[in-house]
Amino acid sequence: MPGNGNNGWAKLVLAVAIIVYVVYFAAAAYTFMNLPPIPDQVVTPDGTVLFTKQDIIDGKYLVQKYGIQDYGSILGFGGYFGLDYTAYSLKFIQMKAPDTPGEKLVNITKSGDSTIFVIDERVAEAYNDEYNYFVNLWHDKYVDDRLALEGLVSNDDIKKITAYFMWTGLIAMKGYTNGFPYTPGLVEQTLDATKATWITIFLLLLVIMPIAGYIIVKFIDYWKDERITVELPPPSPAQRVALLGMVLAGLGLVIQGLLGGYMMHLYAEPDVYGFQITNILPFNVARGLHYNLAILWIAVTWVSFALFTLPYFGLKMTKTQSLTILLAGGLVAILGLFGLWLSYLGKIPDGLWFLVGSQGRPVVSLGTVWLLLIAGLVGYLAIVTYKVAKQNQYPFNTLLKILAIGLGGTAFGAFVGALPIIKPWSHFTIDEYFRWITIHSFVEGFWPAIVIPILIILLVITGMVPPRLAVAVAGIDATLEIATGMIGTAHHYYWGGEPTIWMYLGAAISTLEVLPIGFVIAYALVLWKRGQLQNELQKTILTFVLVAAFGGAIGVVAFGAGLINMPIVNYYLHGSQATMVHAHLAMPLAYGVPTILMWIVAFYLAGGISDKTLATIRKAVVVVAIGFYLQVLLSLGIMMYAQFDGGSQLGYWYIKSLVAPDGTLTGFWTQPDIRTVIWARLLGDTIAGLAIIYIVYTILKGFKKAFKI
Repeated sequence: MPGNGNNGWAKLVLAVAIIVYVVYFAAAAYTFMNLPPIPDQVVTPDGTVLFTKQDIIDGKYLVQKYGIQDYGSILGFGGYFGLDYTAYSLKFIQMKAPDTPGEKLVNITKSGDSTIFVIDERVAEAYNDEYNYFVNLWHDKYVDDRLALEGLVSNDDIKKITAYFMWTGLIAMKGYTNGFPYTPGLVEQTLDATKATWITIFLLLLVIMPIAGYIIVKFIDYWKDERITVELPPPSPAQRVALLGMVLAGLGLVIQGLLGGYMMHLYAEPDVYGFQITNILPFNVARGLHYNLAILWIAVTWVSFALFTLPYFGLKMTKTQSLTILLAGGLVAILGLFGLWLSYLGKIPDGLWFLVGSQGRPVVSLGTVWLLLIAGLVGYLAIVTYKVAKQNQYPFNTLLKILAIGLGGTAFGAFVGALPIIKPWSHFTIDEYFRWITIHSFVEGFWPAIVIPILIILLVITGMVPPRLAVAVAGIDATLEIATGMIGTAHHYYWGGEPTIWMYLGAAISTLEVLPIGFVIAYALVLWKRGQLQNELQKTILTFVLVAAFGGAIGVVAFGAGLINMPIVNYYLHGSQATMVHAHLAMPLAYGVPTILMWIVAFYLAGGISDKTLATIRKAVVVVAIGFYLQVLLSLGIMMYAQFDGGSQLGYWYIKSLVAPDGTLTGFWTQPDIRTVIWARLLGDTIAGLAIIYIVYTILKGFKKAFKI
């Protein structure tokens, strides 16, 4: 086996990781000088002040404090169920001024250092109608209990929140959002969306050929290299302590699944079989807990698996140290979730909710204190992993360094998510700029650089992948994922008020994320075809890799880069159930399945799972994938198509409508056929859920035997 050289891939990955963050912070200067203006006053032609800059900013704070973007969205960003508040603002304006282009209804003027929006009288009438609508929706006439704002927000608060919603509609009419959200005759798609899509397809075809050629060459060059098999001794007492974290993660996964089912029930009915529990668990709380649990159980597993495996590579760790790290991580996770719950229910004072409650920014929603603690914990783990890497020889030194870089990039992303730490950003677009950097540092940028090296190490030590091929796979994947996933974050900036250049950059670059995935699938399939699997552990690892790879290919490539990433399509599907399709295949299969594999490997090595059980678990993980595919085929995909069809005819407001503003149409979510499709998801949920429960039950059953010290 080669000695301590060959760290070229690790150096390249580190360079790319640094560059992407430098690019984003450098680009912030240009971006923030070209933001949609927040006017000092919004006035009617006769000078009557409708609302002020402070009203808009206060409205944004209130939206975050009560988690309103976790039930509904603003400019398409936020919850996939509930109203799009920007689109509803535009719909109210369209009803008052049906034949007037939006740009003619708003005039931006300067008076000294002040910016003033002079709006048509009909827009002022629409603002008042919208205010009354939300008073009725949240307090009076047709109360929607799923958000449970009654008793939390006053009419004065609703006035400020409506001012914030209306401002997002006004900047859309003035062209700051590239013609989004679609409102026929008022706000319509620009030519930039078509141009960006054309450039994206051309660049993908141009780049994919040379990169695919390089990958094939490496595949051929390294295929015949000697493989190695590493016999691992039974884990030490300190390693076995890490199994506690995996049990906690398993319980978190089960709770996350139950919350997902509860939310889908609320899609169709505002109560649960006649019981009204939304006063203590409203939709926005359930959603915040659901996606944060997804992030946290995966993160807790990775920390636990690192504590379990790094001692094999030379890390000296006592039981006390291992337990302390696990307790710290578990406590931060639990307190963060509890803080979100209390924050959305209005139980945390004004000066503290952003710090220890919830930021109210979907996905990046934990209080800033918890995000900083997570950043510190993951950053510490990155340093430990890097030190261990330096003690090892090729290929493990390089693979562990790539893993350390992935952990470090994620830690810095968590820190960015905590900004500005004390209170929310005052501008929506600045908020979105940093929010998406954080989300992609977790999911599409640095998480692959964590998952892939771990999977590759497992394939190497079980004798399935030659060392040089392993390093090439991990290096290529990490480099491409970090560069394209992070810069490609900008594909979320199409419609949020960022400068138009981000549309072109984001659409083109993010599509290139798909390139590394095919290589992993091809290699795994060839391994399976050649029949070189000699034991149950090898078969289990490869089965999980294939399920994850195909899930990633369908969820990330087909429904992500291939569908909703293209601006001309994303224009109609942004923030729709199309995003749910993408998320519900990519997240559980591309990240969840490899994470569950870490439990299985750890418990197998600790003696808690037998070879016979591995064979059953392999079938269970295939059933998990089938369940998620059925979700898409029977429910989410059908709703996606219905939203595209209805939204492209009636406007974006319709795809998230509960109660139509003009009373002439049944809202999208209240249509009988859509409610039937919502219930159809139950089959896929049940199949995936039962398989997951079996896997979790298996590790719980084997815990006593595996944990024995």
